[in-house]
Amino acid sequence: DLKSGKCTSVVEARLLRFWEARNVKRSGELMWVDMLLDPLT
Repeated sequence: DLKSGKCTSVVEARLLRFWEARNVKRSGELMWVDMLLDPLT
C-alpha cells in the first residue's frame, strides 16, 4: 500500500527531525535533516 507507506515515512522523518533537534543544538548539523525533508513538504 503506497499511501500507508508514504504516511509511515513522513512520520519517521518527523520523529527523526524531532530527535535530531533535541540532541544536536548546532544548526549546521541540522541542515542535512532540512535538506532531507525538503522534498516531503
